[in-house]
Amino acid sequence: MLITPLHEWLQSLREQRSRTMTTLMGVGWGTFAVVAMLAFGSGLEDLLHERGQGMGNSVVVTWVNQTTRSFNGFPEGRQLRATDEDILALMDEVPGMGAVSPEYLRSETLAVGQNQYRTTLNGVFPIYGKMRSMHVAAGGRFLNEEDQRLGRRVMFLGNRIKQQMLGNQNAIGKQIVLAGAPFTVVGVLQPKLQDSDYNGSDDLRICIPASTYRRLFGDRWVDNFVYRAADPNQTQNVIEGVYAALGRKLNFDPQDRDALNTWDTTEGERVRHTIFQAIKILSALAGTLTLLVGGLGVGNLMFVIIKRRSREIGIQMAMGALPRWILNEVLLQTMLLVTSGGLLGFLAAWGLTALVAISPLTDVLGYPHISLAVGVGTVLLLSLTGLIAGYFPARRAARMDPIQALMD
Repeated sequence: MLITPLHEWLQSLREQRSRTMTTLMGVGWGTFAVVAMLAFGSGLEDLLHERGQGMGNSVVVTWVNQTTRSFNGFPEGRQLRATDEDILALMDEVPGMGAVSPEYLRSETLAVGQNQYRTTLNGVFPIYGKMRSMHVAAGGRFLNEEDQRLGRRVMFLGNRIKQQMLGNQNAIGKQIVLAGAPFTVVGVLQPKLQDSDYNGSDDLRICIPASTYRRLFGDRWVDNFVYRAADPNQTQNVIEGVYAALGRKLNFDPQDRDALNTWDTTEGERVRHTIFQAIKILSALAGTLTLLVGGLGVGNLMFVIIKRRSREIGIQMAMGALPRWILNEVLLQTMLLVTSGGLLGFLAAWGLTALVAISPLTDVLGYPHISLAVGVGTVLLLSLTGLIAGYFPARRAARMDPIQALMD
């Protein structure tokens, strides 16, 4: 039940115009800090996650190296060699293995008419494209099982090398000469973000079937292989299984960690996730403290208003107003103040994120966005701030002695 007309309460705020504006700005700034920092943190995390996924979805890249321990009569320093069959057999020999592709690598010259271009050439299996997030631009495809089985002379182009060689022409079906042999383009890489690579970024790679690569260049030994676990959470167990399986096949100690050079991209993803979780927590704490400071300003303002209205409150109580009515009214007025300041801060944060989302800053900041969780959390935080800020002034007003109030 409201016993003070709204216009009278607003008049009280106008009489304290400077204090009221400072209070609203304090709450608004706290809300802005919470919402904006979490929104920009989410945008940056999504950007870095997308860049990380450019290397592949939870993939592991492994190179076969030299041994550093003697084993079963073999001396240390022995160069290990692996074939397609050795690597493909890991699908059956390693529990939890989801996919695997041997990879051959070399720098090779290509010719389009009289123009020549030198870039990274990969001989791979069809599953490689999916593992390495090599999404195909419209109208084309990646290498398939028939290409591999028949040793077809087909190629998949990185988007940047395609632009260099063919410009804005439609590349699908075009003939490109590789090592003196004509190849047909079957697909082009869809542009993607990529923050890490090996032997060059994917937009400058050319992929051909591994069977075609071996026939053309005579290579027998793979340069490296790419794989991923069926369950990314089991990647470390699968890595151990790879060491054990290849150790048996290639005769090296599975505990010789340098025999295989392993790059587990899931480790970077875990570290990145942990860092951003910590940033979000710190941002939320910093914004919450700022908002609580604004809440103190609201509480002080309500104390001032109550003191100036003590005679009015005393008259209301003498005329039968119950203490809980006074308590509820002061709490409601406090919540209105906090909500007004919070709405200003929320709108400012939303406006800033909208401006950044249509600016070139997205290349370095990502697309900041206010999630439902942030919105709900902000509402709950503002409600808590309002209750804390209004409780003590409301209790003081509700406990006033009407006679003493009338004498003030």
